[in-house]
Amino acid sequence: MLKKLLRGISTVALVSVALPSMAATTDLSYYLPTDVTYDPSITKPSEILGHEVGEWHARHDLIVRYMEVLAEESDRITFEVTGRTHEQRPLVLLTVTAPENHSNIEDVRQRHLAAADPKRDADPDNTPLVMYMGYSIHGDESSGSNAALVFAYYLAAAQGDAIEQVLQDSVVLLDPSFNPDGLARFAQWANQHRGQNLVADSNHREHVQPFVRGRVNHYWFDMNRDWLLLQHPESRARVANFQKWKPNVLTDFHEMGTDSTFFFQPGIPSRKNPITPDENVRLTEILAAEHADSLDELGNLYYTEESFDDFYYGKGSTYPDVQGAVGILFEQASSRGHLQESINGEVEFPFTIRNQFITSLSTIYGAHKNKARFIQFQEDTYDRWMEMGDDARFDGYLIGEETDANRLEGLLDILKQHQVEAYRVEKTVETDGKRYVAGKSYFIPAEQPQFGLIQGMFSTRKNFPDNTFYDVSGWTLPMAFNLQFSQYRGRISVADQAWEEPMREAYELTDDAYAYAFDWNDYLAPGLLQELLEQDIHARQSYKPLTLETPDGIKELSPGSIVVTQAYQQHDWAKVREVLAAAARERDIPVVSVESGLTPEGIDLGSRNINPVNEPKVMMLTGDGVNLYEAGEAWYYFDRHVGLPLSMVDTDRLGRVDLQKYSHILMVDGSYYTLGDSDKEKLNQWVNNGGVIIGQQGGAEWLTENGLLRAKWVADDVYESAFDSTGMSYGERDDFYAKRRVAGAIFNMDVDTTHPLMFGMPRGQMPVFKDELNAMEVPVSPFVSVASYNQEQPLLSGYADQRNQDVLKGKANIVAHRLGGGHAIGFADNINFRGFFWGTAKLLSNAVYLAPAIAAYAEPIEDKKAADEEAAEAAH
Repeated sequence: MLKKLLRGISTVALVSVALPSMAATTDLSYYLPTDVTYDPSITKPSEILGHEVGEWHARHDLIVRYMEVLAEESDRITFEVTGRTHEQRPLVLLTVTAPENHSNIEDVRQRHLAAADPKRDADPDNTPLVMYMGYSIHGDESSGSNAALVFAYYLAAAQGDAIEQVLQDSVVLLDPSFNPDGLARFAQWANQHRGQNLVADSNHREHVQPFVRGRVNHYWFDMNRDWLLLQHPESRARVANFQKWKPNVLTDFHEMGTDSTFFFQPGIPSRKNPITPDENVRLTEILAAEHADSLDELGNLYYTEESFDDFYYGKGSTYPDVQGAVGILFEQASSRGHLQESINGEVEFPFTIRNQFITSLSTIYGAHKNKARFIQFQEDTYDRWMEMGDDARFDGYLIGEETDANRLEGLLDILKQHQVEAYRVEKTVETDGKRYVAGKSYFIPAEQPQFGLIQGMFSTRKNFPDNTFYDVSGWTLPMAFNLQFSQYRGRISVADQAWEEPMREAYELTDDAYAYAFDWNDYLAPGLLQELLEQDIHARQSYKPLTLETPDGIKELSPGSIVVTQAYQQHDWAKVREVLAAAARERDIPVVSVESGLTPEGIDLGSRNINPVNEPKVMMLTGDGVNLYEAGEAWYYFDRHVGLPLSMVDTDRLGRVDLQKYSHILMVDGSYYTLGDSDKEKLNQWVNNGGVIIGQQGGAEWLTENGLLRAKWVADDVYESAFDSTGMSYGERDDFYAKRRVAGAIFNMDVDTTHPLMFGMPRGQMPVFKDELNAMEVPVSPFVSVASYNQEQPLLSGYADQRNQDVLKGKANIVAHRLGGGHAIGFADNINFRGFFWGTAKLLSNAVYLAPAIAAYAEPIEDKKAADEEAAEAAH
């Protein structure tokens, strides 16, 4: 389709650039169109950077300063700080348009938003085009942010009818760095290894980053997977800008392998999300023709339609596609430094910058040339969602969680940021075998402008035309938060305003209370406990349900609940009350006052089933051989949600560390190939002496291989034997291997809610994210298996071949047992995937705080194997 379009469409050359080599010229003439004049009063990037663009990797602070200078000098540009990163770097946005538009910018915005509002009619001749130009969401793909310097200069200084007309009719939102923390980290790395003589050798240290690469943000997350999930300030600021302006086009400039050339969308046609309108693809093809024309002028190589997909709505190039906009992914072969060898010759940093800049120009000019069609697409899309919502077989979605308002509010907050209207339910509703309690449930109407995005968020689709996925195939948000949800048809009583907060119980802490207590059900309960421990407040955790007498009547709390008694406190009781009340108020967790240690039924407060909690000292292994993303997700959870200071120790330093300082050690996914025999023995001794070791995915497998976790993993050949390639052609190879993997899907696990690891979990089934074919045989030893994949319907959302599902049915994915004086806990899955799987993330806290409650021992696997062989031989 695209190739026909390129032959048939009449394009106008937007840029005409001479082809000097990078060595011959290092000034702006290498990048800029030669047939354009430039305002000499506008400061050039080199005057702020202290070097030419592409000579060094520009530091983020200097990029920001240059943007400030342009805003000071040009009446086309305004500058604003829209947020701060975790490391407190500014997130900046330039608004670029004609000076007369700036004088009435709110009217310009409102005229544009009319096209995205089904209740208003947009005037095609008077509706501005809005383009959001964003760069380098992966910090070590820095040609984008360096190109933004040249692009910003062009927007400020270029003269002539072409640019004047674009700015008269359009607003360009320029976001020069989607990921400032990662960009700064990589600029420092690349620059500190740059010599006067550039080294192209791919083995040179400049091109081989250490464990924490520039790709990720402060907490080691891939920020291009967070557009929908909004777990980080960079994403929240970015999406706030998107929803404020609702652009027609959004660019997402990346880099890829050095041996590649240059990619721009459309991607693989069969891998478009079915919800995305077809017109989105046609508009992408129109812009692709403009990019091709510009790159043809330079004689540069490029390709389309062979790589990448447009399926997951959490990526920058796909998030706009369901909201009346066109997201464009650009992928430039990376120099990953200043100069690097490739199969195509040496890749120079300025060359990579120029491609990103040239296609920035082809984007704004190409979109402007087709302005009416982009505006019409936006208007048609939002009208279509309203019509589809009205015609749907249901009136909306119900979501709810009776036991945990904070987990419910976590999802509600995401919906609000995406402008998805959700109304608190005022009368309890029972449907679909579920109960949606008034004040703790929400109704999300289908008939609203964001119905397309809602479908993407709530989809439970399992079958797809093309089963090959670049990223995940399932991300159903209510499942990630382990909330009940249902499609609902009928009238319902809801609040007048959207996004009202969930109703919460409120109790006064009485001065003369015998004790205070709070339930473990709340997602933030571990954080409240951790703060008490850090404040030297004695807290005890119940391993049984509690029935308590309070001034507000009898209250029942679940196993895992925390009791703060007058006994054993180092502070006076008034101080304890003050600290507890403030910490609970900060987290909106209800705390009850207990009148007596003698309970109406069940255990009393002096029971041996209510034990003191010691402040944990947790170490996580990091470094070579460890999955960077999973380590970052665990760090983020403990740091931001629990408030637990996590010691991170690289694997190559383990032998020099005194493990007696730590109560728990976490090993996330990884190979741990750097750990030697002495490290293994050291860990084994530490666990047997009372330590708690926690493994996740590859980390759990390593524990098994080294005798610390007594579990048997399902062998690879079990999965492989389910697939037969006999008679297949070579052309069927990709499809065959795609079916053999689990491409990021959500599975249903049956859990033992009486097990300490499951305290605070509301139901006997819960969703878990799965992106690897990891599973364990159910242990023979009793009470060791904590959870397993559901026998009847293991797959809840996303793609997994039925043959893989059949293998996984009934297999264990969480095991836990005593080991000597300590404990071993293994998770087959990533329970904190991308930081948004709140439903399972608290299992990490349970593994830390509730490990002492785990009493079951497991029979050694080798002993069991020997016993089986002996029995078989005897029978023979």
